[in-house]
Amino acid sequence: MDNLTHSLVGVALADAMAGRRAAKSQRPLLVGAGLIAANLPDVDIAYSVMTPSPIGYLVHHRGHTHTIVGLGVLGLVLVLAYRMMPPVRAMRTGDRLRLWLLMATALASHLAMDALNPYGVHPFYPLDNTWYFGDAVFILEPSLWLVLGVAVAWNARTRASKLFAALPIVILIVTIVSSDVVPFDAALALGLAGGVLAWSTRRMSPRARALLAVALSLAVIGVQLTASREARGQAYRTLGPLLRGRLVDVVLTPNPSSPLCWGVIGIELRESGGEYVLWRGTLSLAPSVKAPTACASHRLSETRPSRMVGDGRLALRDEIHQPLGPLRDLGRRDCWARAWLRFGRVPVIAANELFDLRFEERRTEGFTHMPLARASSDARCPPFVPQWEMPRRDLLFP
Repeated sequence: MDNLTHSLVGVALADAMAGRRAAKSQRPLLVGAGLIAANLPDVDIAYSVMTPSPIGYLVHHRGHTHTIVGLGVLGLVLVLAYRMMPPVRAMRTGDRLRLWLLMATALASHLAMDALNPYGVHPFYPLDNTWYFGDAVFILEPSLWLVLGVAVAWNARTRASKLFAALPIVILIVTIVSSDVVPFDAALALGLAGGVLAWSTRRMSPRARALLAVALSLAVIGVQLTASREARGQAYRTLGPLLRGRLVDVVLTPNPSSPLCWGVIGIELRESGGEYVLWRGTLSLAPSVKAPTACASHRLSETRPSRMVGDGRLALRDEIHQPLGPLRDLGRRDCWARAWLRFGRVPVIAANELFDLRFEERRTEGFTHMPLARASSDARCPPFVPQWEMPRRDLLFP
């Protein structure tokens, strides 16, 4: 998730765990600890530079610090650092234990939130190097900003701090709505829900308000997880009649604040034909209510013309045929490509480049693009590459 969401979760957890007996003077300490712990796993970006771009970011971000073992190490570092602070030393034993619990919960929340996205995590390293993909919540989710932001803004102590907490959230929501990423009907629903939530919680205690925000956030996530499961099933059923091989994976990208709309990439292996096919489009869970062509993932795409399949449920934009031979050859002989393949879930080779279709359109260059001439121009292989399981082993190893 984005760091705004992680930060809002950290502050909400701090207020929820403060308890009735916690002194008001302890709130800045608790909020600071919640903010730091909820964002600390992203410290991996700082050391990703030890491996050249783009490999460094791809394999180190959401790497070791996004594992259960890594969280344990980060938690120990935090505890040792905070134990040296005079205000923490002066705390009663119960208050200090509450602080440690807050840090542990905020650290765990980071991994849990990141696990919901299509980017993926591998939390069980070193016992299991496999990537796990949630495919349920978009990395920027305005409904979570709203639910958590109302509580955080109300719980601020002064008018200036309330404004400071609320203004960035309002600006971000307005920006994402004005860019047409969130449709007008969803934006209107968000605005109404935000107004009702702000009015109905105005007289609540800070702790009750924070607990409600956490509960509502879990409800939003639960809706998205349920919708994701249904979208996956519908994608498999809809793509089935089009296939000549085996569907090895379906990648889902939820549309922000639109649980009916899902970006879909189906990955079909045609071993006998020596190729794999990427079926890309937009799926609507209820096409009679929301046509897939009205969803943001279709409206904002570079390749908007589509054909409708599955009784109008799926607007199919792309049918990308990729030969298996070159991909497998790269995985065997090119150490740069092999390192990249420890991240890539939807590999595409085009114009002597390798990129992941999850995050890139074919005609734009983004953070996953890697020139295939890199290995031939640099005799050294990229250093410090973690041995993550390749997401597309099913394509690479017959």
